[in-house]
Amino acid sequence: MNIDQPYKLYAVVSLLLIFVEPVYTQTTVICPTAIWNSTFRTLAGISGVAASTATTLYNPYRAVFGPSNTLYVADQSNNRIQKYVGGSATGTAVTGLTLSNPCDVYVDNNNVLYVLDTSNYRVLRWNNNVVTVVAGGFGAGSTYDKMSTSYSMFVDASYNIYVSDYGNHRVAFWSAGNPNMSQLVAGGYGAGSTPEKLYYPLGIYVDNMGIIYVADYYNHRIQKWYPGAATGITVAGQTGVAGSWSYLLYYPTAVIYDQYNYLYIVDSSNNRVQRWVPGASYGITVAASTMSNPRGLSFDSSGNIIVADMSLHRIISFAVSCPPNATTTASPTTQAIVPVCSTGGWNQTFTIIAGSSGNRGTSATLLYNPYSSFIDIYGNLYVVDYYNHRIQYFLRGSTTATTVAGITSSAGSSYSQLYYPTNIYVDSNGIMYILDATNCRVLRWTPGDPMGFSVAGDHGCGSTVDKIDVSYAMFIDSQYNIYISEYANHRVSLWTPRNTTAGTTVAGGYGAGSTAEKLYYPWGIYVDANQVVFVVDRSNHRVQRWNLGAISGLTVAGSTSDPGPWSYQFSNPTAITFDPYGYMYILDTGNSRVQKWLPGATFGTTVIAVSMSTPYGLIFDRRGNIVITDQLNYRILSFAITCPNATTTTASPPTTPQTSLCTTAQWNSTFSILAGVTSAAGSSSTLLYYPYNIFFDGYNNLYVADTSNHRIQYYPRGTSIGITVAGSTGSPGSTYSQLYNPYAIYVDSNRAMFILDTTNYRVLKWQFGDPRGFLVAGGNGAGAASNQITTSYAMFVDAQSNVYVSEYSNHRVTLWLSTNTSYGTIIAGGYGAGSASQQLYYPWGICVDSNQVVYVVDRNNHRVQRWLNGAISGSTAAGTTGDAGPYAYQFSSPTALLLDQYGYLYVLDYGNSRIQKWFPGATYGTTVLAASFYNPCGLQFDRLNNLVVADTYYHRIVSFAILCPTTTTTTVAPPTSSPTPICATAQWNSTFSILAGITASRGSTTTLLYNPSDATLDGYQNLYVADTVNHRIQYFPHGISPICITGVAE
Repeated sequence: MNIDQPYKLYAVVSLLLIFVEPVYTQTTVICPTAIWNSTFRTLAGISGVAASTATTLYNPYRAVFGPSNTLYVADQSNNRIQKYVGGSATGTAVTGLTLSNPCDVYVDNNNVLYVLDTSNYRVLRWNNNVVTVVAGGFGAGSTYDKMSTSYSMFVDASYNIYVSDYGNHRVAFWSAGNPNMSQLVAGGYGAGSTPEKLYYPLGIYVDNMGIIYVADYYNHRIQKWYPGAATGITVAGQTGVAGSWSYLLYYPTAVIYDQYNYLYIVDSSNNRVQRWVPGASYGITVAASTMSNPRGLSFDSSGNIIVADMSLHRIISFAVSCPPNATTTASPTTQAIVPVCSTGGWNQTFTIIAGSSGNRGTSATLLYNPYSSFIDIYGNLYVVDYYNHRIQYFLRGSTTATTVAGITSSAGSSYSQLYYPTNIYVDSNGIMYILDATNCRVLRWTPGDPMGFSVAGDHGCGSTVDKIDVSYAMFIDSQYNIYISEYANHRVSLWTPRNTTAGTTVAGGYGAGSTAEKLYYPWGIYVDANQVVFVVDRSNHRVQRWNLGAISGLTVAGSTSDPGPWSYQFSNPTAITFDPYGYMYILDTGNSRVQKWLPGATFGTTVIAVSMSTPYGLIFDRRGNIVITDQLNYRILSFAITCPNATTTTASPPTTPQTSLCTTAQWNSTFSILAGVTSAAGSSSTLLYYPYNIFFDGYNNLYVADTSNHRIQYYPRGTSIGITVAGSTGSPGSTYSQLYNPYAIYVDSNRAMFILDTTNYRVLKWQFGDPRGFLVAGGNGAGAASNQITTSYAMFVDAQSNVYVSEYSNHRVTLWLSTNTSYGTIIAGGYGAGSASQQLYYPWGICVDSNQVVYVVDRNNHRVQRWLNGAISGSTAAGTTGDAGPYAYQFSSPTALLLDQYGYLYVLDYGNSRIQKWFPGATYGTTVLAASFYNPCGLQFDRLNNLVVADTYYHRIVSFAILCPTTTTTTVAPPTSSPTPICATAQWNSTFSILAGITASRGSTTTLLYNPSDATLDGYQNLYVADTVNHRIQYFPHGISPICITGVAE
């Protein structure tokens, strides 16, 4: 099969999709000094021999290693997958597979195979001879249930499949468990060379951030597509220019990635493998030999490069070698975590352990703008005395220092001098590592020596790999690797003891900025045992976490570019450290405090707040006391730790009802007013103005979305006087301290409020007591893009703080994960307004059960739709589509719903001023409440299961008390057909009696009938008559006058 032959593009469909980010794994660790032998050995096949025996191959396309170093080969033209065990060159075909030109294969740790069955246009999963289709299988095509001719795929750790769809010039994402439909994630605009297009794509790789790298074969380039992006970025090669120079590619066919973010590319027509460093403008050849149409590329477990040399019908291996001292073992941390008790608190009064408040100087007892400090294993203190160009050493308990590095007040660049030093680390042998900022170097200085020597930088200040620029913090691990937070270069560089002449960028390095891949004047740094880097991104007012090998960071504390004094904010933070429990401690310089952040928290807790003047350094001493370098007060402060005995704290009750709903539940038809005054709109603490939604916390306190007052009102249990806890009364706005027509509210067990801020097209998470919230969904204006919501009136928040937004004007429901607040995923509707099963028409209320089944009030369709997890269409669970009315099977513009523990739905039937209860599978509802409402919009159970309604246009919140009658035994009604047997000799009288109606008299009164067509008797001898022309059923109790039980007589 010749992949150079173009395939006709029948249709182009473009969808912008954001999907749940899976976890990716890098199974092979490549040593940092890796080189590969220029000669190779053949692992499978015979050079130049195309055949189908056990030792030969025919156009092999990909080779990968599975568990126990078993080699699997996609033997394309033999229509088989060959398996080679234990280094044998004799293969056996994997049984149970019927294939046509398979071109790619993946194997997981359980020996489960995924096979790209190219000419059958599908991906198969093979598990112990059980074969299932996991993508495609509907023939060739361009619709999203099909794929065209495809030669490469990528399977992530969640078993989602990315197919590089060669014939459709796109990459399609097939989620695990859904083989019937894919989603476009790259290309898809037809063949072309512009950034939004691909031109016969081949190899594909997806990194740990969900970023896609595509070998854009006919464009001679590698394209990088961020999640959700509509266009790609060229990261290797030049668009449309083929060639053999180091900056060019010539029909690239495969791309993979190592833990250093280096790309490895099979440059097929140049018969070489190129390695491209991130941001490089050219590649380095790491393997080149006589090959013919090389295709697949992989690493084996040792880091050897494996190439499928297709037209020579063989699999070849280039052996890796690592120069001495190279290691692939992760380095543990050397800056040991100090034991801090779990109940630790710190005294707010401090002790001055070095320097003198407000007094600067050069004497042995004074400091001049100290920047940081370190305490060695003996409790001795080292201070970086910045303006004095020296390191001062204070014996434990002494406030008189000795200069151990540098010369007081003598700045210089010789190895006996320092020039504005900023940071220090001291190892267990007393050897000092000094960040000598203005000399742009790190010196290693043995105690007692008159000078140090360079271990990083020292080539002048700059941004090339052999230089650092002005820097204020560093971290040294137990292998004496040095991580430098390069303030002026907006990056973190790693300098190993094996190579002190050049560093490697491990975070940032893309210039100053606030996006995930950038830093903006970084300062403090901490590296954990897994080589995860935590950087105090000072001018972005945040802490970024960079996983090993990542090309972008995650914000784990602070709010990007949003300085301030609130618990979720920083103002120019400078230092960071950790305790044994994984809690971060951040020196929030601009706010003169130390914040403690729990893992995964959205706000911090202040553990120290005192009057300081531009403090820069933060460490623990060996007892767990917090030590701060108070720079412009010229002193070092110590805050003593206290460890109270652990106490048992009563957990906050959960926000979901603990009281079980009784099986005989009824609700009183009279109500009590919990908040607001009937028909009195206002903005005082006792009034509401069009309240749309309510929520009760674990203590039965009431929260009201007071929509037209642009605020959230809080009513402690039992009071009708509200307190504004979010927003500003009568003052709409778009800042994070303002709301603009909030329509829905949810409160979690930590009293964090989730607020649907409707006219700002966003959802805010707002910690109770804070003066502002922060964004967790939308916030990018009104629209239908995946990073937007439009006018919405209801939401649901699950136990993992994922937010489901019922988007009224977009006729869809989107899911915004707590782990990805930038983009939402459509989980219901999204096909425009309509009444078909896959459509919604102005949806409103929403509820999600424990199986992630979504129930949506489809308001303008007058129904409730049930969407199973992953379904593309819903089923009607209540109401009648497009049929508004007052009958038991109908709704009229419903607005809200609840689900109880029995699976019963409670629907607020807005237009009929009632609440309907629908049993699972029922075709009609039962009215549990009917009251004089005025456009009611919100419905909720309180903690006691009373039904509470936001009676919106009456500007009040009303509660209907629950009743639980004792279960009674009811006599079973007799059957409606007589159980009396007919006697064998039965005869009937020829004369009759009239049971209903009057002979020859038609009419519509209760005694008359009009052309009755049928009749029956129940077990009590009551008569039912189908009174046809009167369009009614008449009921005649035994011996009593008739009653109309349904229909209307004309």
